Amino acid sequence: MNLIKSFYIRFFRFTISKFQKSFETKRLGTEYGGWNLIDFQELNNKTIISAGCGEDISFDIEFLNMYGGKVILVDPTPRSIKHLEKVLDSVGNKKTKDYIEGGNQQIESYNLENVETKQLIVKNFALYKEDGITVKFYPPKDPEHVSHSISNWQEGESDLSKSIEVETITVKKIMKEYDLDKLELIKLDIEGAENQVLPSLIKNKIFPNQILVEFDELHTDNLVSYCKALIIILRLLFKKYLLIKTNKFPDMLFVKKSLIS
Repeated sequence: MNLIKSFYIRFFRFTISKFQKSFETKRLGTEYGGWNLIDFQELNNKTIISAGCGEDISFDIEFLNMYGGKVILVDPTPRSIKHLEKVLDSVGNKKTKDYIEGGNQQIESYNLENVETKQLIVKNFALYKEDGITVKFYPPKDPEHVSHSISNWQEGESDLSKSIEVETITVKKIMKEYDLDKLELIKLDIEGAENQVLPSLIKNKIFPNQILVEFDELHTDNLVSYCKALIIILRLLFKKYLLIKTNKFPDMLFVKKSLIS
């Protein structure tokens, strides 16, 4: 990384840190697949959207054990689909193993004893800004990893011949399908597609109370990616949100100002 890039990236992180607010959060799930949220009682018995599941849904299972409700799991990647099928087949089972490091959790590590099948709604689609189109999903650089990407933010480092075609779905479509007037929480771990999905939420005036998002392209040293992320972050802050400090960069937690101010 040259000095100019290094300067701008440090400046970006410094700027983001100035927007962050300190507030008590709760972490659910593993170090790899877990997320920080704010423990509002409004989460009880609500339906949330969790996009980007891979082979670690520890956050989602712990959410159900704590708050009840339902989780709509959105992920079209083949290994994720198989993992979720195994989870559904194991509903009702006790946790018998500890979590392992990394993102490939064993089914026995989930506490499924009090989880019902109807609480896990699986959607084998790619969450995107447009509904019902077919897009290419590019594999990760490391074949041991699970997550594919619409944006191919790894810029050709993966084996493009192994890309797959998947159908897209929007948050708006999901909310209509399940009769959701509003969202208490949405989790976006969608490998660069957050740069398309978040602006579409703003455009459609969909403002979840909590947005948990990883800006995947910030794992690179691409200045364009940092600029795109900064614009989206500023748009969210300008609209209705506060950025809560979590110390898990580039995972970010946005919460509606009205809930904690």
